[in-house]
Amino acid sequence: MGIFIDPDLCNGCGFPQHETPCNMACPGDLIYMESTGKAQICCNADCWDCAACIKLCPQQAIEIKLPFEIAGKENSIKARAYKDKTIWTVKDEKGNEQTFETTARNETSLQSMISPEEFTDTIDSYKGISKTFTDLGADI
Repeated sequence: MGIFIDPDLCNGCGFPQHETPCNMACPGDLIYMESTGKAQICCNADCWDCAACIKLCPQQAIEIKLPFEIAGKENSIKARAYKDKTIWTVKDEKGNEQTFETTARNETSLQSMISPEEFTDTIDSYKGISKTFTDLGADI
């Protein structure tokens, strides 16, 4: 898939005085700043499609272009991260937009999702077999 950075929307976020949010967020270190002060991706083939840069771009200049085979022609998705949620906007080839939100995975939300009592050092009853985590290494 890969990302697209709209040069008309990108303002460089104060580069070169400040490192940009998109550059700092990219786990593959794929985003760099051009001499024009606009963000650019090195190689879309190397993009992990994690959307970290998209969620942090204050100008909403970055989007994922969805594959034609999956979503049709010219479909894209953008996101904006907030402390407690992420708001996603999907746009189709006709320019119609649909938004939805997901809860943020911060420490507070994770505590409500899992409890330490649920974890043990044994995987129980996978096809009737129980193994400890140390036993799993021999199967890999």
